[in-house]
Amino acid sequence: MFRQWKFIFLLAISVLALAACGKSLDESVTSGVEGAREAFHSNDKNRTEEIDGIKLHKPVGFKISDKSDAQNIVFTKNEETFILFVNPNEESDSKLFYDLLLADKSKEIIEQATFTDAGTFGFTAVVKSDNDEVELITSVGGSKMTTMTKKGNIEKNLIRMMEIVRSIKQD
Repeated sequence: MFRQWKFIFLLAISVLALAACGKSLDESVTSGVEGAREAFHSNDKNRTEEIDGIKLHKPVGFKISDKSDAQNIVFTKNEETFILFVNPNEESDSKLFYDLLLADKSKEIIEQATFTDAGTFGFTAVVKSDNDEVELITSVGGSKMTTMTKKGNIEKNLIRMMEIVRSIKQD
């Protein structure tokens, strides 16, 4: 009988310890935004794909949909969908997507940050969603990438998304 109670007690302690180790939403968002900042400033990814004259970095594990074109490129990774919008009429210092985000009063921004580097403007934002997911947005100049994701994927997705939008080169 004592062994059974001992097992139950150790199991309960283990579950509590594991639950306490997970990051809160605020911690995930903050570390994701910082990771995106580092990805923006490092700008060291090789362009591995070309779609209709748009050269970009495609991270390992990401797949590009056959339905993609030069303005709308759809990526998938596992069960998540990432949509990349490319506006060829915008320069690298464009704040169009950032201004549109701030003007949309229906979006509840959890955290956002802007970045500049040698005349290039970029930003990242995490927006509250109706369910247990959040919307992630990264943008550099006239390119913007969005996805809906769970709390546990915020950091890695923001970093990969920024790597993609930062790598874009148009012919």
